[in-house]
Amino acid sequence: MELKTHISVKNLSIWYGEHQALNNVTIDIPDKKITAIIGPSGCGKTTLLKSFNRLIDLQDGVKVSGQVLVDGEDIYHPKVEVTHLRKKMGLLSQRPQVLPMSIYENVAYGLRIHGIKDKKKLDEVIQHYLKESSLWEEVKNRLHSSASKLSIGQQQRLCLARGLAVEPEVILGDEPTSALDPLSAERIEQRLLELKNQYTIVLVTHILRQAKRLADYIIFLYLGNLIEHGPAEEILKNPKYLKTKSYLEGQFIEEPKIDKELNLKGTVCPDNFVKAKLALEDLKLGQILKIIVDYEPAVSEVPKAMEYEGHKILEVKRLNFTDWEIIIQKRNNTYLI
Repeated sequence: MELKTHISVKNLSIWYGEHQALNNVTIDIPDKKITAIIGPSGCGKTTLLKSFNRLIDLQDGVKVSGQVLVDGEDIYHPKVEVTHLRKKMGLLSQRPQVLPMSIYENVAYGLRIHGIKDKKKLDEVIQHYLKESSLWEEVKNRLHSSASKLSIGQQQRLCLARGLAVEPEVILGDEPTSALDPLSAERIEQRLLELKNQYTIVLVTHILRQAKRLADYIIFLYLGNLIEHGPAEEILKNPKYLKTKSYLEGQFIEEPKIDKELNLKGTVCPDNFVKAKLALEDLKLGQILKIIVDYEPAVSEVPKAMEYEGHKILEVKRLNFTDWEIIIQKRNNTYLI
């Protein structure tokens, strides 16, 4: 079944000063599903997540190229109204960030900003979203006490209620359970599973068990590059590429030793496949060929043909706006007819 896209990322690159945090990422985030962004520390997970609500704008020296489309609107267009965009995005941070006010006023804060002033209406909406975040029964008799007196787990659910109250389309979670005890984490996870029928949910997680429990779709990043993405069951049980497999198995991720390189820019199918196959003829079993292509159909057709010949595709990576890198390990002695 084809997934409906809610957020579409096209050739997104992000720099913090001289450091490039994301490199030409192109990905579609499915609507009303839970997407988990996984990968080692420093691989660009949080940068990608915060590009969706433009919170990266708040850091000095940030440069962005490419597009992020939300409901078809390019959110990095100069004329985009950022406050309107952020209303579409609820955010759960690693540690809950409650406002220095009462439980009631934490949830009311965004509602008042967006024009709800009527006390009766506020009461109804606040009760509704505290129930949505599974917090109402625990706080209904102390709504006007300080939010800071809640436990960390309760504070995170309060942040969820506050985010939901402004009726976002998307819930972003940056390791939202990492600071919580197991019971509180389970409650947050359960609410996210129940909420995915109403919201698009995107989570950064270091916990593979959590990704397995929650995710419908997986994005694997490594050193700012998009390595692999797809339905969660497919990625977690049968990853296509070596780096994904190594990460999922808890192994050290190594860059493959390249035995031969071939620049096939300007070459179209089937010539690029024939030239790559000839290059593999010169290699021993287990050795690795790297090819560069700039013909987009080759990005899918060459790997497919190589796998049909019995070889192993270790990685397909976008290098820039026009070029891709395909890394192939020779697994079979093939001969041209």
